[in-house]
Amino acid sequence: MESTLAPWLALLGMGLFVVVILALAARDKRRQRKAWLVFATRRGWSFTSSKDFMEVQGLHQDRQLSLLTEVRGRGKGSHQVMVLRLDVSDLVPQELHLETEGLGNKFLKLFGVRDEELGDVALDSALDLKGLSPESHALLTTPQVGEHLLRAHRHYQRFSIVAGLLEAEYQGIPSSTEKLETHIAPALALADTLLQSAGRAPALKARGRQS
Repeated sequence: MESTLAPWLALLGMGLFVVVILALAARDKRRQRKAWLVFATRRGWSFTSSKDFMEVQGLHQDRQLSLLTEVRGRGKGSHQVMVLRLDVSDLVPQELHLETEGLGNKFLKLFGVRDEELGDVALDSALDLKGLSPESHALLTTPQVGEHLLRAHRHYQRFSIVAGLLEAEYQGIPSSTEKLETHIAPALALADTLLQSAGRAPALKARGRQS
């Protein structure tokens, strides 16, 4: 009798296990959506969502901001990330191309293939730079800007400023308002510091008046 019931009990156990996993996943998604909605509402921003997607849109310092979920990878190796995008086109030269330096860049440096450099060891080790004009150099080597660039490099899996768009990527999807605030803080602090520094930079200030 016991041998006859054993396969059915095992199947029932597996079924219950799957149900519990699905229930927990659904609960986590509801918690995430509620947190993102409350977060957006508190800041006066909009919130939209679908089955596997969430996005918050609004203005930060009168600049367009988007905070959304995206998927990286394929199949079993896929995972979700949170991506923040913020328009800083009037704060940095358009030719500036700044990205987190990856293993590929470090490997190429071993063979003498180097990107442009600022002359600051910490920043040059953290960043891959192109289109570095004297104006960009002066802005990025401002002590406060350099400090926030390094903070963003430590916090995010990847971040960049390309064609006037600041983009920061965090692995995982925050499920509380506190974590959302924590994980957008380095990017927004960098943008605020760029704003303060650009206001003191004659070239950028002049360009802003012309646009």
